[in-house]
Parts: sequence; structure tokens; C-alpha cells
Amino acid sequence: MIPRLLISRLKVNLTEHRIVLLSGPRRSGKSTLVNQAFQEMGLTGKSFNAADKKTRKQFEQVSVEELNALFSDFSYVVVQEAQYLEKLQDIIEIVLSGDVNATLILCCSYQPKMDEVLLDVLRMQGLELNLFPPSFYELAQHHSLPEEEKMLEQRLIFGNYPEVIMHPEDAATSLTQMLDEVVFTDLGVTDRINKGDKLLRMLQIIAFHIGEPVSYNEIGERCGIDNETVERYIDLLELGGLLIRLPSLCNGHRYELKKSHTIYFTDNGIRNAVIQNFNPPDLRNDMDMLWRNWLIAERVKWNKLNNKEVEYFFWRTHTRQTMDFIEFSATAHQAYKTTWEKKKKIKFPKQFSETYPQISTHALNRSTYWSFLSKK
Repeated sequence: MIPRLLISRLKVNLTEHRIVLLSGPRRSGKSTLVNQAFQEMGLTGKSFNAADKKTRKQFEQVSVEELNALFSDFSYVVVQEAQYLEKLQDIIEIVLSGDVNATLILCCSYQPKMDEVLLDVLRMQGLELNLFPPSFYELAQHHSLPEEEKMLEQRLIFGNYPEVIMHPEDAATSLTQMLDEVVFTDLGVTDRINKGDKLLRMLQIIAFHIGEPVSYNEIGERCGIDNETVERYIDLLELGGLLIRLPSLCNGHRYELKKSHTIYFTDNGIRNAVIQNFNPPDLRNDMDMLWRNWLIAERVKWNKLNNKEVEYFFWRTHTRQTMDFIEFSATAHQAYKTTWEKKKKIKFPKQFSETYPQISTHALNRSTYWSFLSKK
């Protein structure tokens, strides 16, 4: 079992609070993390899976009496795929009132249906934990840094999902199954994907253009859907922890791109499943793209694991000068360009340095990436 950094925060929340919201993509390890915390703390609980229609029916009547009867005097109750519960907010409010003597652990693959104010309160109190597939740091802690570095090319192709790491011989099949779950499964009680083939086409276009500014109108025309639907699908997948969207950094300079985005996948394996390309590095022409996607995804995961408030951007001009990844935190503003080639010298755009002298610039290659992925 791969040790997860979130387990210490989960154990504190289980001890001190009535509600814990554990968010993250399907198969990222949410159930395993809860079970591990229970085992280490000597706890037992009752579990429900709201993906099952019969289970959802049990939660149709929401009252103190109904919940007490449903929870059967268990002190800890786990609800898997809780985003499917229509009356989830009512359930949370009753549990928070103290009339139900239980701690509720809600595992969600997509953002649950609840009042934004309540969701913001849970986040401000640290009661929402985001679990992604294991990070490079977690894997290096488990396998050792030298061993994980040996696996770097494997990670760029097949990603970091737990079952892919545990059963690499079945990686391609597992990732294809995961993709089917993303494309052809309802995301929540109100947010549904009713055009799976169109969504898959949209993801393919994004996958082939990682790091390039995207146009919702152009994607919509190529997929046969309107640009509002494209944006809605991207919003849902970003909230579900499957995509990362970077807005363009712009200070009004006439050559800079404005109101544009680049989009990345939170896991390289899912990206390669979208285009059905699991070829090794020596048979690929997209290693720079895979490298950039992996670095950005790993950095975003690292910041989430460390509960760090960060803003992300990219920068590009109409003359194709670019900075791949920009990070604004309370302590530093930093910009990065990436290259898969170890010995390739990176030149930083003069216009960027002149326009944003307060932002330090850095190169990321296979010799410099480790500090980037573990810098707090």
C-alpha cells in the first residue's frame, strides 16, 4: 500500500469534526485511505455506496429519526459517491446540528450538490480533502527516489493511478476502463454527460493540444456541440479533478493573449488512454508534451497536498513567445519553461522578463525537476 500524505489530516478531522468531505477522481484511492485511517485508529463504521439506486432510495427520506435508524448507532458512516444524493445538504445540516450522533465521511468523485456557502465553509475549515492519484513525492517516499526516477518514463506513459502502479501489466486495460467511466457515467445528481461520443472527441482534441491555447468555439465546431456545452464539460471535469485549466497572464500588452486557457490532464495515463497511445518514449513524438503535462499536474497535486493557496497561469504572445507555467503564491511569483531534453538550453522570452521583472524564471528538465516538485 502506498502511504498517502493526506492520512494525517484525515485522522485529525475524524477525531475533531462531524463532517469530512473527501474529493477526488474515481479510483484515486479514497476508500483505501478511509479504510487505512480506520484501521490505524481502531475505528469501525457503516458504509453506503450512493452509486447504487437502492442505496439512494434509502436516503430519500431525510430526518433525524430516519438517519439515526439508517446509521444504526454507528459512530462513523462512510458514503461513497455521495454526489449522487439529492438531499445531501439536508443530511449534512442534520449531522452538523448534533442530533445524529455520527461522523459522516462523504467520498465524492465530482462536486456534490450543496449550497456554495456551505461548501465554502467546509473548505475554510479544512474539512474538504482533495485526493489525487499518488504524487511523485509519495511514490518516491514509498519506493525511494532513485527507484522512482527509474520509473519516470513509465509514469509519463501510464500515469500514477494506484491500480496502474500495483498492476503495471494491466495498465492499458485499466486506464481504458477508467476513461469509459469518465465519459459514459453521470457525474452527479444534476450534472450529466448525455453525449459521451462528443465528450470523448473533445478530450481527444485537448489531448493532442496540451500546452496550446484552446478555443471553445473551435472545439465545439469540431465536436458538433456548442461552445457553452464545451465549457460546461470542461468545468465539470476540472471540478472532478480530471483536468487542470490555466488562464492566460496578461497586463494589457497588445501582443499578449487575453482571456485564453491551456488545459492539462491531472494524470498522464488518462491522457494517453484518450488517444489510445501507450507506445514507449522512443516511438513517440510528444515527449515534450507529456513531460510538461506531468510536471504541471505533479506541482498542482503537491500544492494541494500541502494546503497551499496558489494561482496558476500561462503566458503567450501572438508571436508565439511563451512561458509554460506561472505560479503566484503569498511568498513568490515564479515562471517556468519545460523541456524533456537534458542538455537543451532554454531561452526565456525577453518580452516576458521586461514586462514582468518581478517574476523569476526557471527551466525544468530531467536534471532540475525534483526541487520543483517538492518546493513548499
